[in-house]
Amino acid sequence: MKIKWLHKSSKRKCILFFNGWSCDEKPFQHLASKEYDVISCYDYKDILLPNEVNCVFEDYEEVYLTSWSLGVYVANLLLKAHQSLFTDAIAINGTLNPIDNLKGIPSAVFQGTIDGLNLKSLEKFWMRMCGGKSAFNHFKSNVPNREFDDQLLELKELQKLIQNHFVDWNIYNKALIGKQDLIFSANNQKLAWKESIDIVEREYPHYCFDKWNLWDEIIEELSCGKSEY
Repeated sequence: MKIKWLHKSSKRKCILFFNGWSCDEKPFQHLASKEYDVISCYDYKDILLPNEVNCVFEDYEEVYLTSWSLGVYVANLLLKAHQSLFTDAIAINGTLNPIDNLKGIPSAVFQGTIDGLNLKSLEKFWMRMCGGKSAFNHFKSNVPNREFDDQLLELKELQKLIQNHFVDWNIYNKALIGKQDLIFSANNQKLAWKESIDIVEREYPHYCFDKWNLWDEIIEELSCGKSEY
């Protein structure tokens, strides 16, 4: 696992962000931050938690966990012992059962993505992730700076991890569900979370970070948002 400080200026509050598959900091560099330092975890070819992540809980008065996509599962797997230390723990367009026909990505779809992955299909995946060509133009100007072979290996390792580590706990207290999500369908996300945590639904695609200009806005929207059931 790799980490990257997206913002660091000795704030009292910190956002610990668990990124999605194939990504790095680039698709999020447009997000400024006023009240928070922000540290990002990504590249889950191995899931050894860096020491710097543990230090976050000692260095900040408030720590907000924000996880996206497959990062929702990884953070839940690794941070159970830290659950009580989070001011808020927010899942964005992901579930605790990421390879699941009813509560995640159908297993055949996940396997098909691996089997057919190449540079062209990865770009098509990103377009679906963004919800279409228009939003993809924003993402395309900030595509992750990672090697394709590295991204493919990460997805294979995530598949092994998910298939071999069943979890029956949940560290999250809030979830944002994108109604236009073409990766984790909204119906599967709703079934996965049911009424176990506070749910906010929005007309967002899977990658929805272009909807915000500040990390602060994400925390505010999820803290103040109401369920739209």
